[in-house]
Amino acid sequence: MSHKKSVARSLLMITQLGLSIMVPVFVCIFIGYCIDKYAGTHVALFFLILGFLAGGMNGYKLVNTTVAMNEKEEKEERERKLQERISSQSGKACKPKPKSRVKKGGD
Repeated sequence: MSHKKSVARSLLMITQLGLSIMVPVFVCIFIGYCIDKYAGTHVALFFLILGFLAGGMNGYKLVNTTVAMNEKEEKEERERKLQERISSQSGKACKPKPKSRVKKGGD
């Protein structure tokens, strides 16, 4: 079950990462084009660079957040397994083995 969960999470992260990088680039290109068209300036290159920087920053933040979340979940999973192992061991009897009532030898 966790394998399917991790595959779906990975696909969603790749999609979100692509969108969070592409959207600022295209928005900044569109803004630069509109300013160039109406004002007659040449600032589209500036907005293109600004879009790449914003997309890179979004991608960096998304990856850091995802990595931190995965590490936290793995730590919680390890602690849960450790607690299960401890609780399963504590259910066993820890008293010494009783002496046998069967008499050996020539009594």
